[in-house]
This record gives sequence, C-alpha cells and structure tokens, in this order.
Amino acid sequence: MSSYSSLGGKFEPGDITSFFYPNSANRPSFKYPANHLFLLQGFVEADDMKKPYFLDEFGNRCFIVAKDGQTSDLTFGRFSEFEAYVVSDLAGSSWEVAVFNHAKENFSFEGDSGSCIFNAEGKMVAFLHSGMPRGMSSHVTFGTPAHFVRDQIKKRYPHADFDRVTFSEDVAA
Repeated sequence: MSSYSSLGGKFEPGDITSFFYPNSANRPSFKYPANHLFLLQGFVEADDMKKPYFLDEFGNRCFIVAKDGQTSDLTFGRFSEFEAYVVSDLAGSSWEVAVFNHAKENFSFEGDSGSCIFNAEGKMVAFLHSGMPRGMSSHVTFGTPAHFVRDQIKKRYPHADFDRVTFSEDVAA
C-alpha cells in the first residue's frame, strides 16, 4: 500500500523539516522530495507506536505526524502513544489512536476523514476517523491504526502486496 502525499504549496521545505523535528537533538532523516510528492510506504507497527523516539522542543519524547487532508491540506500534529477506545451507543466501539494539534494549527477538520496520517519516515501511522470538537475546532483527532487496517485486509486477501511502488501488467497467457 504505497501512495504519495503532496507537500507542495502551504509550507517551505525547511518549515516541514522543522515541524517533523522540533528539537535539534533529533537527527533528521526526512528529505524534502524535489517533485513535492512524499512516498508513503510501510507501517508503524503496534509495538513501535508505544515507543516515541523523537524529542519535542521541550525535550519530551514524542512523535510528530502529518496528514494531507481534503479540507485542511497538509497539517502536523503530536501523536499520542496511548491507545483510545471510542464507544458510541450507535456504532459500537472502535480502537483508535489520538493526535493532538501541533502549535496553534488544527490537525483536522470536517471532510478530512480517511486521510492517511504518516510520520517523517513515510510510514503510515493511522487513517483519520474523526475529531473531538472544542468550540469551532478539533483539539484531538482520532485515527484507526494503519497496521490494524493492513492486518484486516490481509485476513481477507492474504496475498495483498503493500510494498509495491510500480505497476506492471503481467498477464498470464
């Protein structure tokens, strides 16, 4: 399950690097792509979601994530390593992860559902599900873990290939 996220337009390349790595102690692995298209490939596994390995501007362990939403474009947030279980009387319950707003910018708005939340390494973290409104904005965004979505697809389609970056028309004769 490879795809691209457009990084062009809203921010300068140096700003994007600064968002992903707010503390100079973090060694940036992110390289801004010349074509503005950031390859998303691979998944952050369940165990790795619980072990933040970056530092924020205050020296606290954190994960910085981004998403390119239909409504809000490219935004950055702070991923919480804690899982959330959202319960609704109408829809049952779901397993979610939480992303908090980064700085003063909202991470998501209505219409961003389904957006891929990813990290600086281009690994998929979650798929945006919903937000928790607070006034006219969302202060917490919830996403279904991407590794969980992959695992559910693999149960139904065991030969699904999530690492392909090109398409070839291999047709059996």
